Amino acid sequence: MGRNILAVIAGVILAGIVTYAVQGIGHQVYPPPANLDIKNLEAMKAYVATLPMGALLFVLLAYVLGSFAGGWLAAKIARTSQIHVPLTVGGVQLFFGIINLLMIPHPLWFAIAAVIVFLPAAFLGGKLGVKPA
Repeated sequence: MGRNILAVIAGVILAGIVTYAVQGIGHQVYPPPANLDIKNLEAMKAYVATLPMGALLFVLLAYVLGSFAGGWLAAKIARTSQIHVPLTVGGVQLFFGIINLLMIPHPLWFAIAAVIVFLPAAFLGGKLGVKPA
């Protein structure tokens, strides 16, 4: 059980790193205003309301790749070949995604897509990372 807990922790950390990296690439393609204060919730709400679809698609891509990578790593580390370990990583990512959606309003299509992508991506990553029985 300890190894599975470690697998989830490592998966969540990798998912966060990958998500952050892909969003960083998105910020290179769609740079935020230089004076944007990311700690100011009202400024972030106003900024997100003006994002083009391409910028939002980068965020979705970050969610997918982060959850996929985290699920893959969790399955590689886990002692068992049960899919619940990578799905737990996807669940943690989903939890943080929902918190983000509640704090900062997003377009409806994005909110629906964001809620949908985490678990399937972690599942697929887990399936690729699972050890053969």
